[in-house]
Amino acid sequence: MKNILNFLIAFIIITSVACQKENKFTMTVIRDCTGTYLQHDGKDYRVCNLEKVQNFVDGAKVTASYKRLNECKGEGINQIVCLMYHQHEGWVEVTTIN
Repeated sequence: MKNILNFLIAFIIITSVACQKENKFTMTVIRDCTGTYLQHDGKDYRVCNLEKVQNFVDGAKVTASYKRLNECKGEGINQIVCLMYHQHEGWVEVTTIN
């Protein structure tokens, strides 16, 4: 019983530390008539929560973290865009940026 309790305590501690880890990347803000993107390693990710990037100009180098989304329900989906195609890796929600 003591071993099970020790295992559960260790498991909870490890998972809580692992969940708090946030990956930050050096990225570039890309703005064009198709929308707003963060570019990392040559791949563009379309920003769903535009309020997080509104203070950054096109081409700005930022340090950001994000989470991938299956579907955007933020401002980004309602953004008026042109009909030009911009290849991207999907929607992201910016969690931190500076």
